[in-house]
Amino acid sequence: MRAESTGIDDGDVLILIMDYLKRKQLMSTMCTLEEETGVQAQEEIEELKTLKELVLKGKWEEAESFLQMVEPTAKQQYDQALFVLRKQMFMELLDEGDKRPELGELVQVLKGLEELCDKAEFKELCFFLTLTDIRQQPEFKHWTATGGRYAAYDSMSGILTPLFSSPGAAPAARRPEGPCRLEVVLSRGVRHQADSIGAPHGFEGPLLRDATPDDVA
Repeated sequence: MRAESTGIDDGDVLILIMDYLKRKQLMSTMCTLEEETGVQAQEEIEELKTLKELVLKGKWEEAESFLQMVEPTAKQQYDQALFVLRKQMFMELLDEGDKRPELGELVQVLKGLEELCDKAEFKELCFFLTLTDIRQQPEFKHWTATGGRYAAYDSMSGILTPLFSSPGAAPAARRPEGPCRLEVVLSRGVRHQADSIGAPHGFEGPLLRDATPDDVA
């Protein structure tokens, strides 16, 4: 779809916005935008769309069942993806506050992870049991369940996509190229509007507020 007066593709605009939201770690907002618009920040192969939906909704058992279809032919990738999934589930259990499960239940979940990772990774997971808040760990300072789920799916997608892709096929992606694309586009638009009204270089007037479709045509 294109905006009637500007010729700009709505999907491209949404992708730029979602890229910005992801970089700012506003994952709940980004996921809501994906769901409401039907536009994906990155195009997914058909076989993994169901997995993405299950992971983002926290349907762990169903997601594990989905992964089982690759186990017979790709045991290594299955184990890697299963570890990512179970780790996310474990982190969310730790983050339930007053509803946090008893230690025995958490240990049982850990046992399901031990066989899927090396000793160093397992030791780190055990350490989280000693924390009252997982955000006490610097790398989890801005962690959220929604952001964690999206990151978990991204990781699983990277593991599993080659199993479903034709040899030599390039991955389908609609991610903007280069960093800070939304900011770059807005900056160029502001500069163009400033030039059109003869504003001096560095002018910081209310250019965006007063913009009209004719300014970006």
